[in-house]
Amino acid sequence: MPLPSFHLCQSVRAREKPRLYQLQKRNELLPYAFFTRCARTFSVLLLLLPAARPAVLPRGRFALKIRDDSQSASAPATAVAAPATAITIPDIDHPFIAPGPDDQRGPCPAMNVLANHGYISRNGIVTFEEVVNGMMEGFNMEVHFAAGLAALNFVSRGNVFANKISIGGESPLVPPSPGNIDGNTTFGIAKHGRFEGDASISRADAFVGNNRAFQQPVFNLNLLELGRLGDNGVDGNNTVVNVPTLIAMEKRLFATDQASNPKFEFAARRMFAAYGQAAFLMTVFANGTTNQTTLPILDSIFRNETFPPNWYRAAVPVTGATNAKVSGAILAGIPEHVPGRNNDQGVFVADPLPPPPFNSSLPCAGYFDQAGNTPATLVNTTGIFKQNVDFLVKILFAGASANPGCTQLQEPFGPAGV
Repeated sequence: MPLPSFHLCQSVRAREKPRLYQLQKRNELLPYAFFTRCARTFSVLLLLLPAARPAVLPRGRFALKIRDDSQSASAPATAVAAPATAITIPDIDHPFIAPGPDDQRGPCPAMNVLANHGYISRNGIVTFEEVVNGMMEGFNMEVHFAAGLAALNFVSRGNVFANKISIGGESPLVPPSPGNIDGNTTFGIAKHGRFEGDASISRADAFVGNNRAFQQPVFNLNLLELGRLGDNGVDGNNTVVNVPTLIAMEKRLFATDQASNPKFEFAARRMFAAYGQAAFLMTVFANGTTNQTTLPILDSIFRNETFPPNWYRAAVPVTGATNAKVSGAILAGIPEHVPGRNNDQGVFVADPLPPPPFNSSLPCAGYFDQAGNTPATLVNTTGIFKQNVDFLVKILFAGASANPGCTQLQEPFGPAGV
């Protein structure tokens, strides 16, 4: 059944017609290893694995219910089928423009690329539907996959009432939530803790360095593994990303950061995000004409934060199932990794299992862990604010409940203002 509409609270020009857009619940089952001592089949937790689209929702017709101060209105939106062909990106309407000093950029290369090309707002302050449409248009991400990522970021680091989030740090353009229920600042996705985490592919851990800007020494760790294990391609030997490369990358990043960061944390929510983001290197970032991600593509997206020359997005929408095949292989290839964190002596200690039914699988544990790091004050909101919160929470549960045994919706129960 469809999820409820998300009521966006923002002003609109008098001649704009608000639109209602409803997301459908997903139920694909995807392979995932159980995080205790056995292996089972589970679906991907949609919202922890951030990427062409089966349909395009035109800008301005995207969402949902928009309130202009005292009134709101809605109307159905129509979808336009996208052809199953690889399309060159960027198009002529989306040239690269380097960000200015006041533009927000952050730890997610994909968001930075979209902003630098204008697929989302170039200032880095975006709405829910803008993020979803941008990921669909630029990277051909399937709509539910894109909406899941957007929902996770908004509920953890955005202003749900105002429908605004910064893809970088705090900004005066994103006010605090009404009543300052999550503190007097809306930090943006670069703020460490709730979603942004350690063992990044291209950023330093927040406790020891810069977690927002590209870090060449960190990225070099991945290039070493690519040069050792990558497939051969037109750009030379060992230049094409494969699963063994991703497994080795994640092992090296974990080991390096665990040893150098006294506050290293790799909780269940971060474990899924890290492996899902690594999978992007083979799914979201692959050239649609070859289905390969090469060294020049990595350099362009991570270092320069621009679409590569002669790059085509995937011909078929990149779904959670597509991404989970790769992230699941990464997980299976590193059985020694479990959710946990460093203790005061710098020794990595496994986290305790969550209570039933959230101990039924790693996806379910990650869902519970994420709820425990989302402010509980959101639950006590009212009116349109509450409807917005419920919309996002139900998207989160739609992903988690596809896992056998993960049958209980968990509302946010985490601290505020952190």
